[in-house]
Amino acid sequence: MIDTIVNNLKLLMREKGIVNVTELARITKIHQPTLHRLLAGEVKDPKYANLKQLADYFGVTVSDIVEKDMSNMPKVDTVSFKWAPVPIVGNAQLGDGGFWTDMEYPVGTGDGFIPWPTTDKDAYALKCKGDSMMPRIKNGEFVVIEPNHGYIPGDEVLVVTTDSKVMVKTYLYARSGVVSLVSINEEHPPINIPESEIATIHYVAGIAKESLRSE
Repeated sequence: MIDTIVNNLKLLMREKGIVNVTELARITKIHQPTLHRLLAGEVKDPKYANLKQLADYFGVTVSDIVEKDMSNMPKVDTVSFKWAPVPIVGNAQLGDGGFWTDMEYPVGTGDGFIPWPTTDKDAYALKCKGDSMMPRIKNGEFVVIEPNHGYIPGDEVLVVTTDSKVMVKTYLYARSGVVSLVSINEEHPPINIPESEIATIHYVAGIAKESLRSE
């Protein structure tokens, strides 16, 4: 696995014109020694959070980097994506039990917009409060959600349960009527939720900084 990861990351760096680890560390905010060990093949079990940061920057998925020979993959047509004002429809607040409780604004209102390259006409954003998703999602940042986008194992998703708990997790699989999810924060254990107790699962397209917000 590590050889696949190293080869794919070096390929992505060449395509982006990134010439060394120092530049990649500066751009992705990952510690340079960590990246150096990773690209040297010394890290046999890379942290998911680091792989996710790299995948987001290069515009691919973690499963692409870990499982595929990206040299044979077709190039993504980024021209088809259009920048759109994605409405901020509410907050995701850390609640009891380590979950987020949803506080949506009334229909037709909101708290500004996030400019985002999306073709999903129903895309929306939530402002995150709390630190349960650190270091992936920081307090005050936004998650951009594309409800019409499919999701596969390894993707981050917004999950809403029938008792109104809201959480951002990494989707693992659905089996025998149970959905398995893993927390972004490695201090939180994986959870299994019966499909009958899930109201919604939506694809998380990305994370946006507070500075992107506009009225």
